[in-house]
Amino acid sequence: METFDQVLEQYTPMIYSVVKRAKVYKNHDYYRHCATIALWNAWRNYEPSYGPFAPYAYRTMLTTIYREMSKENHYEKHCTSFDKETLTFLAQQMEIKNGGHSSCSDMFSKLETIVSKEEMELLLDLYVYRYKYDELVEKYGVSVSALKKRRDRLIKRLREELG
Repeated sequence: METFDQVLEQYTPMIYSVVKRAKVYKNHDYYRHCATIALWNAWRNYEPSYGPFAPYAYRTMLTTIYREMSKENHYEKHCTSFDKETLTFLAQQMEIKNGGHSSCSDMFSKLETIVSKEEMELLLDLYVYRYKYDELVEKYGVSVSALKKRRDRLIKRLREELG
């Protein structure tokens, strides 16, 4: 059998056609890289009993790209980042709702009416004082996952009340 460099050179046009067939519209380099890795896996695992190599390689690359697209879509759908930008956006939305006359103290007083003292303290620890979860575990006496879940529920409630 040929070396992988020869196989890669021979099947590079197929990589581009697989990316086009999968209708990739962003991250082209990433998906070409995934297809190249899939080609390498196909080349490494190929046995003549599978039939001709070209269709086997094509199907392996296409399946890998679809799987990666599925993972990326799942991540974008379920993993929302709650960071400084999110809170800034919420503050801007609140300011727009109040006609642009909202000050920082007004925002904090509004937040204090919505959240409890401990929840406000958690927000300040995370977003103002920038503590890491590992540092907050001792303070709150719960696990990192419990802190993250508490933060997620708190941000969700703030979005519903403010947005």
